[in-house]
Amino acid sequence: MSIHVFHVFSLPEQFGRLYDMYPQYFQQIRFLLIVIKGRTIDFIKSYDPWNCKTLESITIAIILVLLFVIRFWTTSPSCLLTKDSQRARTALQALQTVIVPSCSLWPARYIKLVKYASNHRTGSRIVVPLGMLLQDVCDGVIELRDPLYDLEDLIDQGVRAYGCSVSLKVEWKWWVEWLDLMARLRRGDVSAPPPSTDYGTIIDLNNHPLTHLATIRLPQGSRTTLEFTSLSNHIPFLSTKHIFCVIPFLAHRLPHRLSDVLATINDTPQFKLSTLTNTSAVYADALAALSTKITYDPLARQQCVDALSVKGWRKRRLMLEFEAALVLRGWLERWNLVLEAR
Repeated sequence: MSIHVFHVFSLPEQFGRLYDMYPQYFQQIRFLLIVIKGRTIDFIKSYDPWNCKTLESITIAIILVLLFVIRFWTTSPSCLLTKDSQRARTALQALQTVIVPSCSLWPARYIKLVKYASNHRTGSRIVVPLGMLLQDVCDGVIELRDPLYDLEDLIDQGVRAYGCSVSLKVEWKWWVEWLDLMARLRRGDVSAPPPSTDYGTIIDLNNHPLTHLATIRLPQGSRTTLEFTSLSNHIPFLSTKHIFCVIPFLAHRLPHRLSDVLATINDTPQFKLSTLTNTSAVYADALAALSTKITYDPLARQQCVDALSVKGWRKRRLMLEFEAALVLRGWLERWNLVLEAR
């Protein structure tokens, strides 16, 4: 009696490509299958229900083949490529919760960031250079999905989504920008408004150096209000947080510290401090409201575009949102000081 054993394989097309790439593995699998086939035929021809050794040998051979195939498949390039592609898609979804391209295609530099992040097996951390983000928003290449609240997280620990984090990286050029502005301020290259002579008006101290306080002239008993944005006392000098805080001010003057303003007032004999009020919450709301107005109010938007150009309008809106995020984070503070003439 002859016994014929037929083994028919119907494999997907991708197995053909894998066979071309790794023929040695498939040769080993084929050899093991031939061994199993031979032992199976011998077992059937001389069937003995008590022949445990033969049955044990066949079982071991089958287990070895299964283990080999499973290990080969899970470590094959196609499987790894699938996992990498999945990680890249997840990282891109995380990035899209914060940033969206202005057109249907993502700029290549953002795809590169996503691929780099997806290659980390311990988790994806997408780090966007600050300069690239600001420039691309101003150029209209990308937009922030929810600028005010996303920026508040981006400047700190980052935005978490889909198991990934999206954060900002401050490049060294921003420290250079700060040094350049400081040098121009010392040389007097940054112009300031003329001394204040309107009694009872509100003076925005952000537009003036602290030496401007000595030029204020008030009739005895009259009052004036100083408004200014200050760095929080817990922001270390020239730290990354410090650089974030000066970004909205690099075009004109750097924010003062409250302690420096108070010390200057104490050294100015012609007036005294009457009241000091922290208006940070109201100021953050005002910045957000102004950004919303020049974004969605057609007349206000057109006036801003006419005055600054489209790119300038985008930058103005972005800096309003950036400053509001810094205030909400508590890194910047807004103060109102009422001065009374002696």
